[in-house]
Amino acid sequence: MNTFYKNHTKIVILFCTFLVLTVTFLYSCKQEDFVDEVSSLSGVLKFDYPSLVNAVNVADITKGDDRIIFPVRIALENPANATFTVNIAPEPQLAISQTVTNGAVINFPDFSMPQSVEVRFGTKSVTFNVAVSASAIERNYGKNLVFAITLSNPSKSQKLDESKKSVVLTLNTADIAKIDELHFLSFTAAVSNPNQVVTQLTSPNLTANNVSFDNNGFSIKAQVDLGGKASRGFKTSIAYNADTLKKLLAKGLLPAGTAILTNAALDLNDVYLDDYKSSAIVEMRVNIDSIFARFPSKVALAFTLSNPEKYQVNAAKNTLVYLIDPLRIFSDITKVLKNTSQPFKTSTIDPNQGRWGVLSGWLFNAQGNTHQSYSLTNELNGAYGSFDNNNSTQIAFESGYTASDAGKPGGSPTTPNITNGKIYQTVLLPAGTYKFDANVRGGVTTDNTKGAYSVAAIGTNIPDIAAPTTPANFVGRVAINGAGSKSFTFTLNAAATVSMGFVATLSGSQSVNISGVTLTRTLNP
Repeated sequence: MNTFYKNHTKIVILFCTFLVLTVTFLYSCKQEDFVDEVSSLSGVLKFDYPSLVNAVNVADITKGDDRIIFPVRIALENPANATFTVNIAPEPQLAISQTVTNGAVINFPDFSMPQSVEVRFGTKSVTFNVAVSASAIERNYGKNLVFAITLSNPSKSQKLDESKKSVVLTLNTADIAKIDELHFLSFTAAVSNPNQVVTQLTSPNLTANNVSFDNNGFSIKAQVDLGGKASRGFKTSIAYNADTLKKLLAKGLLPAGTAILTNAALDLNDVYLDDYKSSAIVEMRVNIDSIFARFPSKVALAFTLSNPEKYQVNAAKNTLVYLIDPLRIFSDITKVLKNTSQPFKTSTIDPNQGRWGVLSGWLFNAQGNTHQSYSLTNELNGAYGSFDNNNSTQIAFESGYTASDAGKPGGSPTTPNITNGKIYQTVLLPAGTYKFDANVRGGVTTDNTKGAYSVAAIGTNIPDIAAPTTPANFVGRVAINGAGSKSFTFTLNAAATVSMGFVATLSGSQSVNISGVTLTRTLNP
C-alpha cells in the first residue's frame, strides 16, 4: 500500500512540473511576439492618401449593374496593438468646401459604405469598399463627382491623425462610363424636339394615340423607355408642364386662344419600372369637366418626365404635348349645360312638403316656378315648381292640382295655371349642327297656343308658345305631346349665344315631366 502511494505521488509531481514548464514556455513566446513585433503604443489612424483631395484610381474600380465599387485605404503608423473598430461617415460640408473643376458633390445614398471598420491586431492598414450608384454617375455625366469621408471614435484608446482623418475623393464620370452605356429615360412617342411637335388629337386618331375618354376623365396612356442595360426597379414622376405650353403659345406653335389647364385638372401617377424591365406604361388623366369648362376652346396638355430615383431623363425626348380639339372629338357636348340628368339638383326646396323646388343651374321666368307655399304663420315661403322630387327627381311643370289644404298655412303649395312658363339654359356655341334631346316622362296635347315645347333660339331667352317659328333668332323646337325622346336639330352658321329649354302653357290638371336632356353635335371634319 505504501509503495502505491509513493509511486502515485511521484507521478503527480512529474505532471505538475511538466505543466509549469509548458506554461512558462508559452508565456515566453507570447511576450516575445508582443514585444518584438507590436509596439505597446496606441495606433494613430489616417487615410492612406497623399493629400486631402484625391482622384479615385480607375483601375481599382469594379463595375456592377447599378453601382461601382472601389477600395479606400486606412493606415496606421505602427501595427495595431489590439483589435479595435473605427467609425466612418460621409462629411458633405467638407466636400462642398472644396474647389474641384466641373465638380458635382454627392452624398448618401448616392454613395455608401460600412458604418465602421475593424482593424485587427498586428495590422498596419485596412481597406473598406465604397459604392457609388450608377444613377449618380449618369445624372452627373461629364462631371467630376466629389464626396468626403471622415474617421471618428476609434475604440480601445486608439488615436486619429487629425490632419488626415478625412479624405475627399473625386471620380471622373467620363472615365467610368461611355456615353452608349448610359441609362436615359424617355417617352416612346416623344420626338427629338418636343417644343416643335404637337400631337393634335381628333376622333379618328384617338385609338392610335392611346387616348380614350368617359364621363369622368380623358385618359392618355404613354410608354416610358429606359435606355441601356436594365437593373433594379425604380420610379420616376410625371409633371404637368405648363411652362412649355406658354412658350409654344408665345412662338405661335399653338393656336391663338388655346386654353392651358391647371394642375387641379389632372391626375398624374408615378411611373414604376420593375426590376430588370426596360419599359412601363403610364396613364395620365384629365378631368373632362375642365375641358368642357373651356368649350369650345382647344385645350393643350404637356407632360414631362421628372425626378427619377435613378439615372436621368433624355432632355430631347422627355415631353409629350397634346392639343385637344373638342369640336373634333366630342359629339356629346351635354357637359356644356348644367344639371341635365337624374338625380337633379335643387337650389332650394319647399320646406313644408319637400317635393317642389327650384332647379339648380337653370334659368326661369316667374311662370316657371308657380307653386306658392305658405309657412305655418301664413307667410309666403317662396315660389317652386321647376324641380319635382318625385320619380327620382325631374324637371317639371304642373298646373291645376289643388289639395284640400292648398294655400293654407303650412299646407300644400297652390298650383295655378301656367302661361308661357319657361325653364332654360343659355350657352355660347360655335358654328355647327346640333341636336337637343329631351327624355320626356309625361307630356300634354300641344298646338301653337297651348301645351309644351322643347325649343331653342339665338339670344338669352326662349320664345313664347305662340311666337312664330320664322324669326331670325328661332332655331328649332319640338312638341312635348307624349312620353319618350323629343328632339330637334338646328344649325348655326356662326358662333352664337343660344338659349334652349322648355316653354309651357298649361291649365287644369296638366303636367310635363322631363327626366333628362342631352346636347350632341356633328363633329368637325
